[in-house]
Amino acid sequence: MLSLVNALGHHYDRRTYIIAESDHLSEKKVLNLERSRNDGSFTVLRIGRSREVMQSYFTAILTTLRALIHSFVLVWNERPDVILCNGPGTCIPVCFAAAVYDLLRLRDTRIFFIESICRVQRLSLSALILYYMRIADLIAVHWRDLASKYPRTKFIGDL
Repeated sequence: MLSLVNALGHHYDRRTYIIAESDHLSEKKVLNLERSRNDGSFTVLRIGRSREVMQSYFTAILTTLRALIHSFVLVWNERPDVILCNGPGTCIPVCFAAAVYDLLRLRDTRIFFIESICRVQRLSLSALILYYMRIADLIAVHWRDLASKYPRTKFIGDL
């Protein structure tokens, strides 16, 4: 994902990274990338996960609602032109908030979801939610057979 961000060039010189509160490795990777780019400004924001590993589905309802409320505020304040996201469920509340604002004509945000290269036969749960709810403008997959199975996805090969 960070290689895609790095390839964006100078058109997107203000970038906001949204990372799960419990994800410390991603922040280190972002900081390393941004040090090497040395162009434009960036912000790292934290959001609660919708569901932690091994968390029950019942209690995940509350944490998902909390993440969704936080996402509405975050998307409103950040005013993104583009959301470039991948896997885990952390992206779902953010994408949902952006889609609601788009529906209400309060924002115009493009949502691009990049599926994991590990997904060969079936889309991830995050991708399935975005696919069937028609939230994402583009769902990119790395395998031709997967794109055939889900016709509204876009085959991009190996990035």
